[in-house]
Amino acid sequence: MPFLRKWGSYGSGDGEFEGPIGVTVYENEVFVSDYYTPRIQVFDLAGTFKRKWGEYGSGDGQFDFPLGVSAYLNEIFVVDSLNNRIQVFDLAGTFKRKWGEYGSGDGQFAYPSEISIYKNEVIVVDVTNYRIQVFSLAGTFKRKWGSYGSADGQFNSPHMISPYQEEILVTDAYNYRIQVFSLAGTFKRKWGTHGTANGQFLYPVGISVYQDKVYVVDITAHRIQVFDLNGTFKKKWGEYGSGDGDFNQPYGISTYKGNAYVADSGNNRIQVFSLAAPQHLPIMGIG
Repeated sequence: MPFLRKWGSYGSGDGEFEGPIGVTVYENEVFVSDYYTPRIQVFDLAGTFKRKWGEYGSGDGQFDFPLGVSAYLNEIFVVDSLNNRIQVFDLAGTFKRKWGEYGSGDGQFAYPSEISIYKNEVIVVDVTNYRIQVFSLAGTFKRKWGSYGSADGQFNSPHMISPYQEEILVTDAYNYRIQVFSLAGTFKRKWGTHGTANGQFLYPVGISVYQDKVYVVDITAHRIQVFDLNGTFKKKWGEYGSGDGDFNQPYGISTYKGNAYVADSGNNRIQVFSLAAPQHLPIMGIG
């Protein structure tokens, strides 16, 4: 896909990263979770730094390895993974509420990774409990599905999710596949096997759906693959490296207004790509 721009380098200063993981775009701002310098940084669409919040700890507004980040109704939801909780902030970064603790009961987590909001419900990937949990916006537990295994509806290291058109798509990393469920958690279909060929995965993590196309980030293959909603492979881009359009352990992806924003974690940067189909000029005859 056409490379548009990038920003970021290694460090803990404003606009620098130590392992950017989660990325979401909301109201023309880009929110990025910085894994090892535990904070959220906010940029405009061009990559200009605007503000930040967070530091290491377990208090309100502090983080221990923030991962997924999502925005909804002027609130920012952050997966505070090693604190095993969800924290919610306003757009300026002011703490509003939280829920979760370590465990395997309803509403508890064991290394949660990703969060997404759809139709006033908060959907969370609970990695080492091998399940998806769903909550109200206030954090009230509603339902769950999944267990350890490789059968339909089971998981082995689920990582990220993308709700789209009454379905929830999940990257099932160590089963090397994408699984698709109804909003209630009923298994619908799957695709993917282990490998590096088109349609195969080494460790799929980030996922986003835009205009009926599914964009999947394969972190250890250093690439992004594109599928239709049924799992038919369409195209791919990326390889290991540090040049424009190359990746080093890419992770999160967010699609917004025709562009894809990718957290290129090993290169400590955000890369932006156009999702628009290339335009071809007509061939003009000479008469």
